[in-house]
Amino acid sequence: MDRAVQQTDYDAFSCRMAAILKGYLPSKAQMDTCGYKDYKEVHVEYTGALKGLSRRIYSQVDRACRSLLPVMNHGSYVRAVSVDMEVHKFLERHGGRAQVVNLGCGSDLRMVMLLEKYREMKYLDVDFAECVRLKKNALQRHSFGARLGLVEDGSMEIVTDRYSLVAGDLRNLEVVLGLLQKYTAADVPALVITECVLCYLGDQDAKRLVDCVVGFYSHGTWVSYDPIGGSGSNDRFGSIMQYNLRESRQLELPTLMTYNTKDSYAARFPGEPSTKTMWEYYNEDLLMEERRRLRTLQFLDEVEELEIILTHYIILTTNW
Repeated sequence: MDRAVQQTDYDAFSCRMAAILKGYLPSKAQMDTCGYKDYKEVHVEYTGALKGLSRRIYSQVDRACRSLLPVMNHGSYVRAVSVDMEVHKFLERHGGRAQVVNLGCGSDLRMVMLLEKYREMKYLDVDFAECVRLKKNALQRHSFGARLGLVEDGSMEIVTDRYSLVAGDLRNLEVVLGLLQKYTAADVPALVITECVLCYLGDQDAKRLVDCVVGFYSHGTWVSYDPIGGSGSNDRFGSIMQYNLRESRQLELPTLMTYNTKDSYAARFPGEPSTKTMWEYYNEDLLMEERRRLRTLQFLDEVEELEIILTHYIILTTNW
């Protein structure tokens, strides 16, 4: 099960790279607002590093870049943009004097650009040991080492004054709490990110993780991106998704149908959570000019399918 969950990171990175090479990413907002001036270059360079580390993963990325449909590229676009914009809002609100904690970070690379823009920010990445090892080896190569201030010390993790990439099982709260205590400060504003992470945890594991993290920091913001199963009488999205993942990947989504609506998903978080489906985000938050730009990249004839998919993914933000 753990290996199957780890594989989902490479799926997500493959989708992101496909969206980048087709021109979906970066958006104008990511370039102008977030300051991601070399977004494409960072991801292409990381992909090149993967080629020398894992032919299997590199082949998966290469295959996705050549074959993913427009509907999938739209999905990768709204996921990346929606989370990045929330990260930007948080850091601007605190003048960059804050810390970001990415739980289940996978191959996410936004820290490369954010650490250069916000010089007073600290960033903690946490994931399974195997994911951390691969990411660390990839970051050690090419320009990443210099940009992040890395020194080769033979360790399977990265620990610098401002950036740490460390291994930790999110189901083990003793380990999680130890990492937070060691690499972050309880009284500094913290942004916690979980992208397609809570959906792979059991109900109690997810609840305890939220309670543990929120209880550690005196104040912070949580940004979570996840699928929801849907609740309509004719809505079979969640059950079909569960069946397909179970049959093809031996992968479980334990709470997909438990937290199957925006309201039920938000109920396990503190504060006054704000939730939005990706379909709502696509129609309400993207400028018409940007939606027109996306339509010029690839012909999209699966508009109904896109609506169904984006309606079943949400972004949540909450403060405490």
